[in-house]
Amino acid sequence: MVPLEVTALALNNLTARFSVTGELIIEDAKGQVQDTEACVAQLTQHGNLKSVLGLVWLPSQLVVLTEVFVPGKRKSDWMAALPYSLEESLSEPVENLHFVALHRNKEGMVSVAILAHQWMKQWVSTLQALGLNHVQLVPECFRVPVADYAPLVETDSTEPAPLIWNVIADGDVLHIRTGPYSGFSVNAPCLNPFIQAAQQGGGKVSLNHLTDNHLLNSQLDANQSISSLTLRTDDYQAQSKQLKYWQDWRWPAVLVGLILILLLVATWQKTQTLAEQTQQYQVQTEKLFKEMFPDVKRIVNIKMQTQTRLNNQQGGGQKQSTSLVALLQAIEPLFKAEPNVTIQRIQWQDGHLVIVVTAAQTQQLQTIVNMSQQNRGASSAVAIELELKNVTPESVEGVFHVTAK
Repeated sequence: MVPLEVTALALNNLTARFSVTGELIIEDAKGQVQDTEACVAQLTQHGNLKSVLGLVWLPSQLVVLTEVFVPGKRKSDWMAALPYSLEESLSEPVENLHFVALHRNKEGMVSVAILAHQWMKQWVSTLQALGLNHVQLVPECFRVPVADYAPLVETDSTEPAPLIWNVIADGDVLHIRTGPYSGFSVNAPCLNPFIQAAQQGGGKVSLNHLTDNHLLNSQLDANQSISSLTLRTDDYQAQSKQLKYWQDWRWPAVLVGLILILLLVATWQKTQTLAEQTQQYQVQTEKLFKEMFPDVKRIVNIKMQTQTRLNNQQGGGQKQSTSLVALLQAIEPLFKAEPNVTIQRIQWQDGHLVIVVTAAQTQQLQTIVNMSQQNRGASSAVAIELELKNVTPESVEGVFHVTAK
């Protein structure tokens, strides 16, 4: 191995690939093998790790690229049926194999990549150990450009169009691209059997040899045509750093989200309760206002209207209003002194107050009556009579009739 020269050219012309033995190899533009860990560290330091090493090439000898008809209209249906459409032609159980659908045409023909789970697990584990879990894994035969199948001159010939295979020699290995979603890698002496097998279908294979400078490196392709051929699907999907952080913190985040939802629900319930109470108070206030001032036909601002009526009453009305205010002022200290008595409703009827109350014990209601009879302070100006309405072991309901002495 040779040290990587820290130059823009070197750092942007790297190729990462797995060997058939599972070793991750990184080469520069001259084909020199670099120290993998040092190379990754330098790319990370320069901030271009993801763009320069976006693809890692896999040995095509370990991947089967084929085509099969799979019925079904919905993707979930034909994806589920895909492994079993190939089951009879495979030497291993489908449970041991990883299937990747690369493309499906309108006729239902699916271009599929097949390889062993053990290889995917080994490769992904190596990438994770090096901090390269973001990279895509693509068969090495796809480093070769796709051949142009459009005929240069239109003819009336009924003979099938030739099968044009682009071929690039990489040492002793030939990388061959037979179509947009097909190809293979093979040692040069073993190529003829592949040609003969292809020509049995009636077509004639035409080899188009390209130089090795046409081979793609490990940079992310701009149009995503190559990275879309990744074999990292299902349980092997590539992860960004942000996704990794999310997976590490997803359960705390879910817990926080649940707490926030509970708080929002509790706040909404409390708001609804307060709104209902406010509506009840409004109804009770308007009812009391109408009982006190039955001649008022329209309520606009109940506070201002009440204040105006109390300040501007004339004659008997003034006396009545003054009596009401005096009664309210007189009983206020009594109820403050006995907080266990709860006022449910106040009515003004024929010059006296009717106050409906509840308490836990009858004695608590009697206490207010007793305090009013002690002739001290403002309470000495009122007379209070208690009428019990409903008495249970848990509570007692009563009515205070308050009149001026």
